[in-house]
Amino acid sequence: MSLLDYFDNESKNKLTKESINQGNVYLKDFDEATHKKLFIIAGTDKQKLLICSVFINSEIHPAIFNKPKQLNLQVFIKKLNNNFLKHDSFANCAYPIKLDGEEISKQIQDGTCKYKGMINMSDLLEIQKVLINSNLLSEEEIELYFK
Repeated sequence: MSLLDYFDNESKNKLTKESINQGNVYLKDFDEATHKKLFIIAGTDKQKLLICSVFINSEIHPAIFNKPKQLNLQVFIKKLNNNFLKHDSFANCAYPIKLDGEEISKQIQDGTCKYKGMINMSDLLEIQKVLINSNLLSEEEIELYFK
């Protein structure tokens, strides 16, 4: 039994949504991946309805080494600073993921999305800086997620 079991559904939804914060790391299945992926909440809107996130990869895919723009959007993150990691890894900022906060909240409650830890603050700031300067997000999205 978890602490959430003591609350009604509306309260569970509110508590779960409020627990989704910048820097949180979760594990879940994604359609575009063959296995569960760790992802970092890089930014959220004020109501936590929309989330900008990035995948964590164990290594940089070899095809990216020939693509300097994508290679520059890989942020090295050390296991030493992030105890949820099994080894040094990379935050892939080349493909920001826009997620629905309500959906993530439901998946946390049903156990299909699991909290794994919090990324080191200096790593989070570097990931946010890379995303903001990547030209992959519009000015409106930057304002929404990071201001």
